[in-house]
Amino acid sequence: MRNPAIEIKDLWFAYNGERVLDAVDLLLPAGEFLAVIGPNGGGKSTLLKLLLGLERPGGGFARVLGREPGQAGGHIGYLPQFTQVSASFPISVLGAVLLGLVRPGFDLPGLFRGGGARRAEREAAMTALSRVGLADLAQRRLSDLSGGQRQRALIARAIVSGPELLLLDEPTASIDGRSRQEFMALLARLNRDMTIVMVSHDMSTVDGCVTSIACVNRTLHHHAESRLTPEIFAEAVGADLKTGCPVELLAHGPVPHRVLLSHDDPNCCGGRHAHAPEDRNGGRP
Repeated sequence: MRNPAIEIKDLWFAYNGERVLDAVDLLLPAGEFLAVIGPNGGGKSTLLKLLLGLERPGGGFARVLGREPGQAGGHIGYLPQFTQVSASFPISVLGAVLLGLVRPGFDLPGLFRGGGARRAEREAAMTALSRVGLADLAQRRLSDLSGGQRQRALIARAIVSGPELLLLDEPTASIDGRSRQEFMALLARLNRDMTIVMVSHDMSTVDGCVTSIACVNRTLHHHAESRLTPEIFAEAVGADLKTGCPVELLAHGPVPHRVLLSHDDPNCCGGRHAHAPEDRNGGRP
């Protein structure tokens, strides 16, 4: 039987003695596209760092591609959350992708001069750029790309080694709505060849674009759903739909309309918020 992509059992992690993740369990089959959602500070990015071996858990069990975290080497691609590129950084798109193949003795200064890589490495980088639709921009400076193009280039860097697992931390945060849709379509194509785990705050991109959803808020609840339900949404934002107001939730974030219950739904607020002005004033203003 093929090993699961990720296997976690009773995992916990603490910062300065305070647990930010506790009793985390997850069994993720290979080939999944998992969206990790939840409130700020709930532990989403920390979970990725634990999977990468950048942090060590306080206790529990974790395996990534059948290995201990940090031992999977080139089998994992990673796109961190903050990927700003200075306009003065003199590297081409091709050079940036080649950084995903850095090895001992790699001629890093040569990348800034347009060389510094073996022929096979340059071919692998061009293949990765073709997969993300940027082969014609290989010689362009990375800093000259639009936000959406830059994220594609950084995805190419993450997949240039041919990983089995791709970990993404808020990859759509710096791109506009249209580029976001195109970016998610790209990830869906890449998912045919690799497992993807994507941390995201943007529920409008997650809904219907993934194969399952994990809500992380200190612990983790894994839902074998591709669509956001009202229950998953409430769990993700740490809200109670029976006492909270869907209009407020919609007005203060990119929330898909279909995941919110109507005011009059008995499982929501029962219309209390809709009729609040009348209730307070004895009549509508």
